[in-house]
Amino acid sequence: MYERQRKNSRLLCVVDHYQFRLESRSQTCNAVKQSPHPFKLRTRLFIFLVCTCTFSVSNSAFGDDFYVRGGIARESFEDTVFMDTYCPSGTPAALYGCGTGSDNLPYSSKGSFDPFQSFEIGLGMSTLSNIRVEFLVAYQSSAVFNGNTNFLASELQQSVTAELSTVSTSFVVYRDFPKLNVTGTRKTVPYIGAGFGIANHRIETTTMTFPVTMTTVPGASETSLTWSVSFGASTDLSQRVKLDYGVRFVDRSRLRTGLGEGVVSWTNGARGPLSLNLARTEAELRGYSLRISLRYALK
Repeated sequence: MYERQRKNSRLLCVVDHYQFRLESRSQTCNAVKQSPHPFKLRTRLFIFLVCTCTFSVSNSAFGDDFYVRGGIARESFEDTVFMDTYCPSGTPAALYGCGTGSDNLPYSSKGSFDPFQSFEIGLGMSTLSNIRVEFLVAYQSSAVFNGNTNFLASELQQSVTAELSTVSTSFVVYRDFPKLNVTGTRKTVPYIGAGFGIANHRIETTTMTFPVTMTTVPGASETSLTWSVSFGASTDLSQRVKLDYGVRFVDRSRLRTGLGEGVVSWTNGARGPLSLNLARTEAELRGYSLRISLRYALK
Protein backbone atom coordinates (compact mmCIF):
# COMPACT_ATOMS: atom_id res chain seq x y z
CA MET A 1 0.00 0.00 0.00
CA TYR A 2 2.89 2.33 0.69
CA GLU A 3 6.36 2.63 -0.88
CA ARG A 4 9.20 0.52 0.52
CA GLN A 5 12.34 1.89 2.06
CA ARG A 6 14.55 3.93 -0.24
CA LYS A 7 17.71 5.92 0.26
CA ASN A 8 17.38 9.06 2.33
CA SER A 9 14.13 7.73 3.78
CA ARG A 10 12.47 9.30 6.81
CA LEU A 11 9.97 8.16 9.40
CA LEU A 12 6.37 9.14 8.66
CA CYS A 13 3.38 8.40 10.82
CA VAL A 14 0.67 6.61 8.81
CA VAL A 15 -2.46 4.65 9.48
CA ASP A 16 -2.93 1.25 7.85
CA HIS A 17 -6.18 -0.68 7.89
CA TYR A 18 -6.09 -1.92 11.49
CA GLN A 19 -3.13 -0.25 13.18
CA PHE A 20 -1.14 2.91 13.51
CA ARG A 21 2.52 2.33 12.73
CA LEU A 22 5.74 4.08 11.80
CA GLU A 23 6.82 3.37 8.25
CA SER A 24 9.81 4.50 6.18
CA ARG A 25 8.95 6.72 3.29
CA SER A 26 11.06 8.41 0.56
CA GLN A 27 11.88 12.09 0.64
CA THR A 28 11.02 12.02 -3.04
CA CYS A 29 7.34 12.02 -2.10
CA ASN A 30 5.33 13.21 -5.06
CA ALA A 31 3.15 15.49 -2.95
CA VAL A 32 3.64 19.20 -3.32
CA LYS A 33 4.50 21.12 -0.18
CA GLN A 34 1.45 22.54 1.53
CA SER A 35 1.95 26.00 3.02
CA PRO A 36 -0.33 27.96 5.34
CA HIS A 37 -3.20 29.56 3.47
CA PRO A 38 -2.34 33.11 2.30
CA PHE A 39 -4.85 35.92 2.19
CA LYS A 40 -7.09 35.20 -0.72
CA LEU A 41 -8.03 37.78 -3.32
CA ARG A 42 -11.59 38.03 -2.03
CA THR A 43 -10.31 38.80 1.48
CA ARG A 44 -8.09 41.59 0.17
CA LEU A 45 -10.95 43.03 -1.86
CA PHE A 46 -13.18 42.86 1.19
CA ILE A 47 -10.66 44.74 3.37
CA PHE A 48 -10.36 47.36 0.65
CA LEU A 49 -14.15 47.76 0.62
CA VAL A 50 -14.33 48.18 4.39
CA CYS A 51 -11.44 50.67 4.42
CA THR A 52 -13.20 52.64 1.69
CA CYS A 53 -16.39 52.73 3.76
CA THR A 54 -14.39 53.83 6.80
CA PHE A 55 -12.83 56.66 4.82
CA SER A 56 -16.27 57.82 3.71
CA VAL A 57 -17.44 57.78 7.32
CA SER A 58 -14.48 59.90 8.43
CA ASN A 59 -15.45 62.49 5.84
CA SER A 60 -19.13 62.67 6.76
CA ALA A 61 -20.84 64.69 9.45
CA PHE A 62 -21.22 62.75 12.67
CA GLY A 63 -24.51 62.66 14.49
CA ASP A 64 -24.91 62.33 18.23
CA ASP A 65 -26.55 58.88 18.11
CA PHE A 66 -24.18 56.70 20.12
CA TYR A 67 -25.57 53.30 21.07
CA VAL A 68 -24.85 49.99 22.72
CA ARG A 69 -26.07 46.68 21.39
CA GLY A 70 -26.42 43.22 22.90
CA GLY A 71 -27.66 40.10 21.22
CA ILE A 72 -27.39 36.44 20.39
CA ALA A 73 -26.77 34.49 17.20
CA ARG A 74 -26.89 30.91 16.01
CA GLU A 75 -24.12 30.05 13.57
CA SER A 76 -24.00 27.00 11.32
CA PHE A 77 -20.83 25.97 9.49
CA GLU A 78 -19.98 24.60 6.10
CA ASP A 79 -18.23 21.21 5.90
CA THR A 80 -14.79 21.46 7.49
CA VAL A 81 -11.70 19.57 6.27
CA PHE A 82 -8.55 19.13 8.40
CA MET A 83 -5.32 18.50 6.48
CA ASP A 84 -1.60 18.61 7.24
CA THR A 85 -0.01 22.04 7.06
CA TYR A 86 2.91 20.27 5.33
CA CYS A 87 2.22 16.64 4.44
CA PRO A 88 5.85 15.46 3.84
CA SER A 89 6.92 16.57 7.33
CA GLY A 90 8.93 13.89 9.11
CA THR A 91 10.14 15.70 12.26
CA PRO A 92 7.65 16.49 13.65
CA ALA A 93 5.58 13.84 11.89
CA ALA A 94 2.66 14.75 9.65
CA LEU A 95 -0.58 13.35 11.05
CA TYR A 96 -2.10 12.36 7.71
CA GLY A 97 0.87 12.24 5.35
CA CYS A 98 0.94 12.56 1.57
CA GLY A 99 -1.27 10.33 -0.48
CA THR A 100 -4.81 9.67 -1.62
CA GLY A 101 -7.51 8.18 0.56
CA SER A 102 -10.38 5.82 -0.06
CA ASP A 103 -12.40 8.67 -1.61
CA ASN A 104 -9.60 9.58 -4.07
CA LEU A 105 -8.94 12.81 -2.15
CA PRO A 106 -5.83 13.73 -0.13
CA TYR A 107 -5.61 12.16 3.34
CA SER A 108 -7.70 14.29 5.68
CA SER A 109 -10.57 14.41 8.17
CA LYS A 110 -13.86 15.75 6.87
CA GLY A 111 -16.91 16.62 8.91
CA SER A 112 -18.80 19.51 10.48
CA PHE A 113 -19.06 21.47 13.70
CA ASP A 114 -22.25 21.68 15.68
CA PRO A 115 -23.93 25.11 15.45
CA PHE A 116 -22.45 27.83 17.66
CA GLN A 117 -24.46 29.82 20.16
CA SER A 118 -22.93 33.30 20.00
CA PHE A 119 -23.25 36.19 22.46
CA GLU A 120 -22.44 39.68 21.16
CA ILE A 121 -21.86 43.12 22.69
CA GLY A 122 -21.33 46.18 20.50
CA LEU A 123 -20.62 49.88 20.93
CA GLY A 124 -21.48 52.05 17.94
CA MET A 125 -22.20 55.45 16.51
CA SER A 126 -24.52 56.62 13.74
CA THR A 127 -23.68 59.36 11.26
CA LEU A 128 -25.88 61.85 9.44
CA SER A 129 -25.25 59.94 6.19
CA ASN A 130 -27.07 56.80 7.42
CA ILE A 131 -23.81 54.98 8.09
CA ARG A 132 -23.12 53.30 11.42
CA VAL A 133 -19.74 52.21 12.72
CA GLU A 134 -19.52 49.62 15.49
CA PHE A 135 -16.94 47.83 17.59
CA LEU A 136 -18.18 44.30 18.30
CA VAL A 137 -17.04 41.61 20.74
CA ALA A 138 -18.47 38.11 20.40
CA TYR A 139 -18.08 34.85 22.29
CA GLN A 140 -19.02 31.63 20.53
CA SER A 141 -19.83 28.77 22.91
CA SER A 142 -18.22 25.36 22.47
CA ALA A 143 -19.04 23.42 19.31
CA VAL A 144 -18.14 19.78 18.67
CA PHE A 145 -16.58 18.59 15.42
CA ASN A 146 -17.77 15.20 14.16
CA GLY A 147 -16.14 13.70 11.11
CA ASN A 148 -14.22 10.82 9.58
CA THR A 149 -10.80 10.27 8.07
CA ASN A 150 -10.42 8.72 4.63
CA PHE A 151 -7.58 6.30 5.47
CA LEU A 152 -9.74 3.19 5.45
CA ALA A 153 -12.68 1.78 3.54
CA SER A 154 -15.76 3.88 4.22
CA GLU A 155 -17.54 1.10 6.12
CA LEU A 156 -14.77 0.82 8.74
CA GLN A 157 -14.70 2.97 11.87
CA GLN A 158 -12.46 6.02 11.53
CA SER A 159 -14.32 8.74 13.44
CA VAL A 160 -12.82 12.07 14.50
CA THR A 161 -14.08 14.39 17.26
CA ALA A 162 -12.84 17.72 18.65
CA GLU A 163 -14.25 20.69 20.55
CA LEU A 164 -13.88 24.35 19.53
CA SER A 165 -14.62 27.71 21.17
CA THR A 166 -13.99 31.18 19.75
CA VAL A 167 -13.68 34.78 20.97
CA SER A 168 -13.66 37.50 18.31
CA THR A 169 -13.43 41.27 18.06
CA SER A 170 -14.33 43.16 14.91
CA PHE A 171 -14.97 46.56 13.42
CA VAL A 172 -18.24 46.71 11.45
CA VAL A 173 -19.65 49.33 9.08
CA TYR A 174 -23.43 49.37 8.43
CA ARG A 175 -25.41 51.24 5.82
CA ASP A 176 -29.05 51.95 6.68
CA PHE A 177 -31.69 52.57 3.99
CA PRO A 178 -34.40 54.70 5.65
CA LYS A 179 -36.07 55.42 2.31
CA LEU A 180 -36.82 51.69 1.99
CA ASN A 181 -38.55 51.47 5.38
CA VAL A 182 -41.37 48.95 5.60
CA THR A 183 -44.78 50.44 6.28
CA GLY A 184 -46.55 49.30 9.42
CA THR A 185 -47.24 50.24 13.01
CA ARG A 186 -43.50 50.48 13.70
CA LYS A 187 -40.77 51.90 11.50
CA THR A 188 -38.55 49.16 10.01
CA VAL A 189 -35.36 50.08 8.15
CA PRO A 190 -33.24 47.56 6.19
CA TYR A 191 -29.44 47.61 6.36
CA ILE A 192 -26.33 45.95 4.97
CA GLY A 193 -23.03 45.57 6.80
CA ALA A 194 -19.41 44.51 6.38
CA GLY A 195 -16.78 43.95 9.04
CA PHE A 196 -13.31 42.64 9.74
CA GLY A 197 -11.35 41.76 12.85
CA ILE A 198 -9.52 38.97 14.63
CA ALA A 199 -10.72 35.72 16.17
CA ASN A 200 -9.00 33.45 18.69
CA HIS A 201 -9.92 29.82 18.13
CA ARG A 202 -9.32 27.29 20.89
CA ILE A 203 -9.51 23.68 19.71
CA GLU A 204 -9.25 20.99 22.37
CA THR A 205 -7.73 17.52 22.01
CA THR A 206 -8.73 15.75 18.81
CA THR A 207 -9.66 12.07 19.17
CA MET A 208 -9.40 9.71 16.19
CA THR A 209 -10.94 6.26 16.66
CA PHE A 210 -10.08 3.34 14.38
CA PRO A 211 -11.01 -0.38 14.50
CA VAL A 212 -8.13 -1.29 16.83
CA THR A 213 -6.39 1.99 17.72
CA MET A 214 -7.26 5.40 19.09
CA THR A 215 -5.11 8.46 18.40
CA THR A 216 -5.19 11.72 20.36
CA VAL A 217 -3.87 14.96 18.84
CA PRO A 218 -2.94 17.96 21.04
CA GLY A 219 -5.13 21.06 21.05
CA ALA A 220 -4.06 24.65 20.43
CA SER A 221 -5.12 28.28 20.23
CA GLU A 222 -4.90 30.13 16.93
CA THR A 223 -5.51 33.84 16.27
CA SER A 224 -6.46 34.74 12.72
CA LEU A 225 -8.27 37.27 10.57
CA THR A 226 -12.05 37.16 10.38
CA TRP A 227 -14.42 39.04 8.09
CA SER A 228 -18.16 39.14 7.57
CA VAL A 229 -20.98 40.51 5.45
CA SER A 230 -24.53 40.88 6.71
CA PHE A 231 -27.98 42.15 5.88
CA GLY A 232 -31.10 42.61 7.94
CA ALA A 233 -33.50 45.20 9.34
CA SER A 234 -34.05 47.37 12.42
CA THR A 235 -37.48 47.94 13.94
CA ASP A 236 -38.24 50.79 16.36
CA LEU A 237 -39.55 49.55 19.70
CA SER A 238 -39.37 52.97 21.36
CA GLN A 239 -37.65 56.31 20.86
CA ARG A 240 -34.31 54.83 21.98
CA VAL A 241 -34.66 51.07 21.54
CA LYS A 242 -34.47 49.22 18.24
CA LEU A 243 -34.73 45.51 17.47
CA ASP A 244 -32.05 44.35 15.03
CA TYR A 245 -32.33 41.03 13.18
CA GLY A 246 -30.64 39.60 10.14
CA VAL A 247 -28.33 37.08 8.49
CA ARG A 248 -24.53 37.15 8.42
CA PHE A 249 -21.86 35.23 6.52
CA VAL A 250 -18.58 34.86 8.45
CA ASP A 251 -15.20 33.67 7.24
CA ARG A 252 -13.15 32.85 10.35
CA SER A 253 -10.04 32.02 8.34
CA ARG A 254 -8.13 29.02 9.69
CA LEU A 255 -7.87 27.02 12.88
CA ARG A 256 -5.05 24.62 13.70
CA THR A 257 -4.42 21.66 15.96
CA GLY A 258 -1.43 21.66 18.31
CA LEU A 259 2.22 20.97 17.69
CA GLY A 260 3.68 18.33 20.00
CA GLU A 261 2.93 15.04 21.67
CA GLY A 262 0.18 12.82 20.36
CA VAL A 263 -0.58 9.34 21.63
CA VAL A 264 -1.67 6.15 19.88
CA SER A 265 -3.23 3.50 22.10
CA TRP A 266 -4.36 -0.02 21.16
CA THR A 267 -7.90 -0.69 22.36
CA ASN A 268 -7.35 -4.46 22.20
CA GLY A 269 -4.32 -4.25 24.50
CA ALA A 270 -1.98 -5.61 21.83
CA ARG A 271 0.74 -3.18 22.91
CA GLY A 272 1.32 -0.16 25.10
CA PRO A 273 0.69 3.47 24.14
CA LEU A 274 2.95 5.02 21.51
CA SER A 275 3.94 8.70 21.78
CA LEU A 276 4.29 10.73 18.60
CA ASN A 277 5.75 14.18 17.95
CA LEU A 278 3.07 15.55 15.64
CA ALA A 279 3.05 18.52 13.28
CA ARG A 280 0.05 20.82 12.96
CA THR A 281 -3.06 20.26 10.89
CA GLU A 282 -5.37 23.05 9.78
CA ALA A 283 -8.83 23.79 8.44
CA GLU A 284 -10.79 26.76 7.14
CA LEU A 285 -13.91 27.76 9.06
CA ARG A 286 -16.86 29.49 7.39
CA GLY A 287 -20.50 29.73 8.29
CA TYR A 288 -23.83 31.55 8.33
CA SER A 289 -25.59 32.95 11.36
CA LEU A 290 -29.05 34.20 12.28
CA ARG A 291 -28.81 37.20 14.63
CA ILE A 292 -31.15 39.10 16.87
CA SER A 293 -30.25 41.95 19.21
CA LEU A 294 -31.45 45.08 20.98
CA ARG A 295 -29.87 48.45 20.21
CA TYR A 296 -30.16 51.22 22.79
CA ALA A 297 -29.41 54.82 21.86
CA LEU A 298 -27.34 56.63 24.51
CA LYS A 299 -28.41 60.09 23.29
